[in-house]
Amino acid sequence: MEPYTDIAPVYDYLLRHVDYQEWYEHILSIMKYYVKSPELVLELGCGTGRFGAKFSNDGYAIFGIDKSIDMLRVARTRAFLNFRILCADITDFYLAKKMDFIFSVHDTVNYLLEPADILNMFRCVRDIMHEGSVFMFDITTEHNIYENFDGKVSRYPLRNGSVQWGNSYDPETRLVRSTLRFDRDGRLSEEEHLQRIYTTDEMKSLVEKGGFRILDICGDYTVDPPRDDTIMVNFVARKA
Repeated sequence: MEPYTDIAPVYDYLLRHVDYQEWYEHILSIMKYYVKSPELVLELGCGTGRFGAKFSNDGYAIFGIDKSIDMLRVARTRAFLNFRILCADITDFYLAKKMDFIFSVHDTVNYLLEPADILNMFRCVRDIMHEGSVFMFDITTEHNIYENFDGKVSRYPLRNGSVQWGNSYDPETRLVRSTLRFDRDGRLSEEEHLQRIYTTDEMKSLVEKGGFRILDICGDYTVDPPRDDTIMVNFVARKA
């Protein structure tokens, strides 16, 4: 089964511990700091639309792109006011309008398994930026995988069943394999997610190769540099 199929209806429940408001406020502060009078916003990998709804409620025109139609079905319930959703691959898309601020969070970029995929995403992003636009994205770290995922299995009760979430990491290929097994109303299903771990230096090189000038590299949605125990590395860049 394709990733983000059966998980889509219960995704928000499984991530109910995430403080999206605090996260949103940090993203918003980055946008306001680097972009003069932002109006048009794009999220790559918008998922169930949690951030899109918040930007829209604050008066911004925001587009959300995701290639999972099942996740977008959930996002559609939040796509009001100035929030529009589009089904597209973040490595192959185009918008006629130039965006002021583009962002991609929650380790979406780690789903791009080859450097060529990342460069394709950068090309698409550059094509919809003007000189004052800013692109912000994050990647998860190897420390995070070892600390919180590798070899760990979590089980969550659902209203009509349960889901088991297991993770493994291969340090040679640097691939994280997450397997979700669902049991709902006696129906069993399984979906697998693959992500690749990139080092900060590797991603920095790709950002520059992709035609961007790095404005900042921070850790865990703070203004501090990444450390050995950083969970997420945040990049902020502008067209070179």
